[in-house]
Amino acid sequence: MTGIGPGDIEPIRRLKVADSVAAQLEQLITRGDIKPGEKLPPERVLAEQFGVGRSSMREAIRVVEANGLLRTDHGRGVFVVSDKKTMPKLSDLLVFDDFTVPELFEVRLSLEPDAASFAARRITAQEAANLQRILAEAENPQLSDDAFVKLDAALHRAIVEATKNTLLVRLMESIEPLFFKYSHRVIQLPGRRAHAHAGHVAMCQAIIGHRVRDARSAALSHIRDVERDIAEHLERTTERP
Repeated sequence: MTGIGPGDIEPIRRLKVADSVAAQLEQLITRGDIKPGEKLPPERVLAEQFGVGRSSMREAIRVVEANGLLRTDHGRGVFVVSDKKTMPKLSDLLVFDDFTVPELFEVRLSLEPDAASFAARRITAQEAANLQRILAEAENPQLSDDAFVKLDAALHRAIVEATKNTLLVRLMESIEPLFFKYSHRVIQLPGRRAHAHAGHVAMCQAIIGHRVRDARSAALSHIRDVERDIAEHLERTTERP
């Protein structure tokens, strides 16, 4: 590996260690300090350079690899394969595991608008403060996409918990792993992160303000918004010669 001096890597001391490491590692790659084709140092060495534990380093590498910048060749090491994040493929946006993406959205449309309206009726001051805290954290432009997706999931979970409906909480928990994995794919679409945050703000403002109809409408608009972003991305990519 070339191009990295002793002062180029800053030891990470924030709570979300793996996310911070991933963001800095991606920055090193995208600005050319580590170039495509180069092999990263061993995990142990990288952990020492970043000032973190090996488990955090391992998770950070996984995040950067999921974004298309790294490739792990078992027995050989981890290599930089690109200095640009990859956009989701057509199949990634339409099919996921044993489910289709339209099926996922049908379930979300069935659950989330009602959950938002119930939360608007029942939310406590403490729960409202928690939503505001999550929104404030998500607004940080320095967050990695992985960190944003985790906050996204935490926000939706907090809204459902505010309904005080145990069965609804269990239903949402059952699809949360799928929601989390899929969000990692769509967050890479141009403008998606900003759109998602704007949708979260509108939804939470209505819930915190106990505006039941507005909360339901904002949740519905939030889901339709990501559907529109996906449709526009697919239209652009399929129109290419």
